[in-house]
Amino acid sequence: MTGVKVSSTKPELKKVAELIANGDTRGAANYITGTSDFLNVQIKNLSLKLSNKDESVKVPFNDFSALIAGVVRDGKDFREILTADYFYDVKNVPKVTDNRTRYFTQENFTPVETAYMDLQTSLQLQSRQKLVKSAWSTPYQQTDKSFDLVNLADNPEPAGVFSTRTFAERNLSGGTNRRAVEFSLKQFLCVSMAEAADSSASDQYVGRDVERFPAGDHNKYLTSCKSCHSVMDGMRGAFAKMDYTNFTTGGATGTYSQMNGDFFNQHGIQAEYSTYSTNYITKVTNEILPDLVNRQENSTWFTTRLAYLIKRGTAEASARNTLMGTLNTIRDPAAANAIAADFSAKKAAFLEDLKANRAVDTYKTEYVAGCLNNLVKANTAVAEQRRLFLICNLDNKKEMSVLYEYYGASLTAAKATDAEKTRLLGKLINKGRPANINLVTPYLEAREELRLFPRNAFDSSTGVAAKMNKGSYPYGFVVTGDNFVNNAVLGSKSTFFGWRGGNAGGGQGVKDFGKMLSQSRRFSQCMAKRVYESVCLKKLESTQYTTLVRLGDRFEAVNYNLKSLYTEVALDPVCGVVKEE
Repeated sequence: MTGVKVSSTKPELKKVAELIANGDTRGAANYITGTSDFLNVQIKNLSLKLSNKDESVKVPFNDFSALIAGVVRDGKDFREILTADYFYDVKNVPKVTDNRTRYFTQENFTPVETAYMDLQTSLQLQSRQKLVKSAWSTPYQQTDKSFDLVNLADNPEPAGVFSTRTFAERNLSGGTNRRAVEFSLKQFLCVSMAEAADSSASDQYVGRDVERFPAGDHNKYLTSCKSCHSVMDGMRGAFAKMDYTNFTTGGATGTYSQMNGDFFNQHGIQAEYSTYSTNYITKVTNEILPDLVNRQENSTWFTTRLAYLIKRGTAEASARNTLMGTLNTIRDPAAANAIAADFSAKKAAFLEDLKANRAVDTYKTEYVAGCLNNLVKANTAVAEQRRLFLICNLDNKKEMSVLYEYYGASLTAAKATDAEKTRLLGKLINKGRPANINLVTPYLEAREELRLFPRNAFDSSTGVAAKMNKGSYPYGFVVTGDNFVNNAVLGSKSTFFGWRGGNAGGGQGVKDFGKMLSQSRRFSQCMAKRVYESVCLKKLESTQYTTLVRLGDRFEAVNYNLKSLYTEVALDPVCGVVKEE
């Protein structure tokens, strides 16, 4: 029952043996479900399997798994894993005060496995699930700062594991949130999408991105696509306001967390980001980056980053070398202008030829028509006309430009090393220069002014994730809210799922979706099936339907207490764990 071999020297084994010897097999089973081994192995493995579509236990322990393990440990109604406002954290771990390890990296859950922590004592119930409004991007730890590095507020619609970061990462990233429906049916009802499909259901809610004429054949849609999408798309509205969102200042960061559209709008996150962007991103772009280009090593950007890296423990020589790597991608205008002046002085005849033939098609193609026009720019001195042409040509033709070829020949004549030649020529054409935002962010980081905001992926009036209405089929359903419809209710489907309760036909939002699933008979039977197969170490075959129903009913009779279900299954004659005399 614990899911692990028990040493003969363990005191728990002696207690179980005594209870069995006294004929109290139920007491023995109940005792086992209260041991640390049961929670740390059996339940942890169940929670890990439920957290991923491959049902592998070889995935990191996470917030999804912690909630399931906590519900079991505390003897709560197991249906709450799909509806709960609360969550479970892990205490006494490194960086315990740093919320980035919960909402961005899940590092706070890692020690459960690496340090073999006991879930009986390490899980801590927290009353309300949160979401991130913004966060400071800094390598410093929370203990180094007097302010919160992560700005949190209550999730307006918490729903157990559905509103965890792990669920969002695995089911809400990209796509149009259909994956969340398929995953939920499989994990919590043990039903594949093929089993849930119904060709007789209405396709009213099928989205705009579903092809109605696959390979030009509408019948293929009617006989294949429609069956799954009628059910899936009817339900996916429950997740309409949810997304797995990049937290950023404009560039890709690799920092993600779950997000809710109502939360995003209610907290004015877009307006707050716009203000931040104006005061910091735009200001640095307009003031600091031009200074970096013009003054290079003496610029504010360079000296600020250098001081920051040294403060962080990098040796000055190494820090300077790192920053020079960036400078080698940014042209020095003074150097470029000097090369242009030298070229103009030595190649005046060539430039006059270009000027005279600027209307010739081959010249316009080879030297860029717009650049050639600089050679006759009105009210401009000849030297400046030539400089403007050469820099324009350099920007447009790069390695094929006249200055690049000229400078390369000059470096060869000066016997520059191949490495130095490559560096200087690359610098001349801004080869590999980072996008502006990727120069702005390290500067703001060095000044401890870099903040991350969830990207604007939601409709400002409805809170619906923009991705929900991808596609262009004009008669496809347009999602405008998080209402959902259960189309798996016709004929035998109703009996198959055993829908019950006020949300049997649908509802609004992911919490109602969780209620719909957890109140069905299929939920009870699915959990009974999972427990049976882990305790009895054999499959519960489709021919054993009466056993499935009986064990599902027993789960409900013990008030959805999963520990008690393990006891009921272990004692059931069909399981064979307890041998009758």
